[in-house]
Amino acid sequence: MLDLMGVLAAHIRREMIMTAHLRGVTLPTDADVDVEIKIHTRLNISAYVAKQRANVCLVLYCGQNFCVDEPILQIGERVTWIVPVWLASPREGRQTKIGEFIVDAQTGEVLESRERCQVLKQLAHALLEPSPSTPPASPLA
Repeated sequence: MLDLMGVLAAHIRREMIMTAHLRGVTLPTDADVDVEIKIHTRLNISAYVAKQRANVCLVLYCGQNFCVDEPILQIGERVTWIVPVWLASPREGRQTKIGEFIVDAQTGEVLESRERCQVLKQLAHALLEPSPSTPPASPLA
C-alpha cells in the first residue's frame, strides 16, 4: 500500500494555485490516481494574512534571526495554514527550516504561538551558538 501524504496543488478561486497536504489516504500501489477535491468552506484568512500573522508572532515572542516562507494549506480536523519558519542571520540570510506556525484559516489565530516560539528560540540558540571546538575569533591587531 502506498501512503499518500504528498503535496496536492489546490485550485482556489481566480485560478490561484497553492500547496495543500493530504494526510491519511492509503491507495494500492498499482492504482491509477486521479484526485479531485472540492471543499466548500470560506477561507477567511488568506495565505498572505497567515504569513503576516506568523511574522507578528516572530517579532513579538521570538526576536530576530527568523523569517517565514510561503504558507501551505492543510486540511484536517480544521482548515489551517502551515507557515514554515527559517533560521536567518544578518550575515548569511536564510539558513535552515527549524519549525512552523499553524494559523487557523477561519479565525486567523496562530495556534500555540508562545509555546512554538520557545522551541524556535531554543533551536536557534543551539544552532547559532559556536561549538566548543571552534576557536574564538582573534581580535584584529
